[in-house]
Amino acid sequence: MGIAGIVFRPWYWLSGKVFATWARPAVQPENPAALLADTDAPVCYVLEHGGLADTLALERLCKIHGLPSPTDDLEFADLNENRRIVVLRRMRGFVFRRPSKKGSARLKRLVEASIAAGGKELLLIPVAIYWGRSPDKQHSWFKLLFTENWEVAGRARKFFATIFQGRNTLLRYSDPLPLSSIVQNGLEPEVAYRKVSRILRVHFRQRRIATVGPDLSHRRTLLNVVLHDPGVRAAIAAEAGDSRTKLERTTHKARKYAQEIAAHVSYPTIRVVERFLGWVWNRIYDGIELGHVDRLHEVAQDHEIVYVPCHRSHMDYLLLSYIVYHQGLSLPHVAAGINLNMPFIGAILRRGGAFYLRRSFKGNRLYASVFNAYLRQILVRGHSIEYFVEGGRSRTGRLLAPKGGMLAMTVSSFMREPRLPIVFMPVYFGYEKLIEGDSFISELGGAQKQKESLFGLIRSVKSLRENFGKVYVNIGEPIPLVPLLDAANPDWRKAGSDEQERPPWVGDVIDELGNAIMDGINAAAAVTPISLLASALLATPKQSMGELELHRQLALSLNLLSRFRYSDSVTLPDWAPEDIVDHGEKLNVIKRTAHPLGDVVSMSEHEAVLMTYFRNNVQHLLAIPASIACCFIQGRRLEHSELQRLIRLIYPFMQAELRLKWDYDDIDDVTTAAIEALIEQEILTREGKFLVRPPAGSAPAFQLLMLGQSMVPMLQRFYLVIALLVKNGPGTLTRTKLEGLCMMSAQRLTMIYGLHSPDFFNKALFQDFIRVLRARDVLRRNDAGFLEFDDGIKRIGEDARLVLGEEIRHSILSLTFSGPGFNRL
Repeated sequence: MGIAGIVFRPWYWLSGKVFATWARPAVQPENPAALLADTDAPVCYVLEHGGLADTLALERLCKIHGLPSPTDDLEFADLNENRRIVVLRRMRGFVFRRPSKKGSARLKRLVEASIAAGGKELLLIPVAIYWGRSPDKQHSWFKLLFTENWEVAGRARKFFATIFQGRNTLLRYSDPLPLSSIVQNGLEPEVAYRKVSRILRVHFRQRRIATVGPDLSHRRTLLNVVLHDPGVRAAIAAEAGDSRTKLERTTHKARKYAQEIAAHVSYPTIRVVERFLGWVWNRIYDGIELGHVDRLHEVAQDHEIVYVPCHRSHMDYLLLSYIVYHQGLSLPHVAAGINLNMPFIGAILRRGGAFYLRRSFKGNRLYASVFNAYLRQILVRGHSIEYFVEGGRSRTGRLLAPKGGMLAMTVSSFMREPRLPIVFMPVYFGYEKLIEGDSFISELGGAQKQKESLFGLIRSVKSLRENFGKVYVNIGEPIPLVPLLDAANPDWRKAGSDEQERPPWVGDVIDELGNAIMDGINAAAAVTPISLLASALLATPKQSMGELELHRQLALSLNLLSRFRYSDSVTLPDWAPEDIVDHGEKLNVIKRTAHPLGDVVSMSEHEAVLMTYFRNNVQHLLAIPASIACCFIQGRRLEHSELQRLIRLIYPFMQAELRLKWDYDDIDDVTTAAIEALIEQEILTREGKFLVRPPAGSAPAFQLLMLGQSMVPMLQRFYLVIALLVKNGPGTLTRTKLEGLCMMSAQRLTMIYGLHSPDFFNKALFQDFIRVLRARDVLRRNDAGFLEFDDGIKRIGEDARLVLGEEIRHSILSLTFSGPGFNRL
């Protein structure tokens, strides 16, 4: 060790001690040692800019995770380097620091040594360190001291960044780059060195975009670009005409629209809100369970991400932004309804990345043009975006039909300026309790939707005293946009560059994309303990069950979900049935009543109504096995082929209601797979070509009955629609009249039988049902607007007798005021 080393070592040791007491860098991935699990090759870390603070941060985390120290000697080929760090862009100058034009001399020596040694292996591990993680927005001393951006930091800046951002820092290890993969191609040392340097520079740039985000223009500059968009200028000219006064007034109106829409990202605000949200989550939730988050990291570097989650709660966008930020990725711009632009709250959300849109653009060409131009600008600049394809929050727990507005604008913007490829990321939210639960039930019961307000928010603060269990967030399979466009029109790039109306074929792409997103969300479902309890107890007449029977039913559900896999992305709780019941008690969802013959577990009527939401979240996962079980409620034996026919009959309606993923042509094979799963669980047996349920009164027969009950409400709606059509006859009802009759009849059924399912008489479900009947040509609308059908519809009603009990059938028939010809059903 030379004199420099003797002087430097104590200083480095002291700096490390001071650094360790203050700085707490987060690390990605959580277990970086796994990157070197299958190799014993020598390792060298690559930093983008280097410096004492970066080295100390790297040293600390390498020590914590058992990785080789960056300050250890590196013996490689004939070289003996005094540390394992390559700095890609060194700084020069003592006072005024600026990037050196020369590359890394150490990297050059390592490349030359590898070539001289015949391509000897060395792993280069890029390590990106972000102090504050804020993109470049405007030149200010505040940002200079507090945030990471795209500028290279000098000594003073790095010092203050370490002081003020030491606990808001991210250190990300990337996959190792094997040096041999480059130098073994017979390249000259100088060429190989330049190639390695270029690969690393591109990697760090892509990683910075994914983590920090692209450079942000000043908001005023961005709005000026929006107002000069050709589409906006054309809309202003069309509205103003030849009047100069109207031109100024219309331009002012367009600017007001742009200011109403645009986000105003503030990273100091984001950090304050992030701390506050962390406190809120810890107070009301038992934790956030993330599934398949690695999918985000795989696409973030070289794609622009459009997050498309399901919409369950107002917590969705806060949770997703919080998760993305904590995963070390660029914070998305979030499309929010204008109803959330409340005093004080709206400004905070805007500074957190929210941009606002009105519920409808209809009849307002100027507003639509401004919004389109703004969306195109944030896409062109490489920002990730988040919006809800369903439009609003689901009140039933099922997915809503996708709305194409935001998708159409995204696709059109990308087609006009296709820079970074876009990938849509479906995201599934699974809650165990909802803050909005009571209001959802009221709205389904007919109450008017409550408008969001500051006072309503203040009233909801009382929720912070409750326990809402865990939140489950699953990331679905990414859906790239380019392959969809290529399949629809290989020349789409040329078509997208035209400033004319959107090509007709783009509508099919948007429909396909919307359906793919909804399927992706359903395929990434998270089965929660509460959804399992809800599915089991809501199948009973009084939402109660013996504890032992409940344990068996929970075990059956878990086994079926494992055996009959809806998707590899579905996540299941690794809990025993006893733990699930205890968890339900802890959240006050169920209660246990002691009894000498065995405890009874039950739900109150109020909780049962709320729990229908969580049952509906996962009902699609076992819809086919449950439909098979439903066919054995009234009969004991069925032929395999007859069972397939019955499932084929009801599948189009199940598919519309639950957004099931299988094509109609494949449903026979899916039915067979579900039958095999039921046989494996010993709740069905096979006797030749017949399938037979267990003996009445046995535990397996009870399990089969409870499984089938989950699909009975859908079949009751099925029978109700058919009964009303047959009673009134062809050519007598309009679609609107039929929907109204269905809704009123279903409401009365719930009043009589206490079905504890507020969505049983949901108008949207009947609309979907009638739409499927028309799509399959069972119903037809004549020139006068009335619904026509033939006698074949009666045979559909006859099949319902196989699964619906006598009492329910009689009640439905009574509701329709049976007349001539109707009793033949």
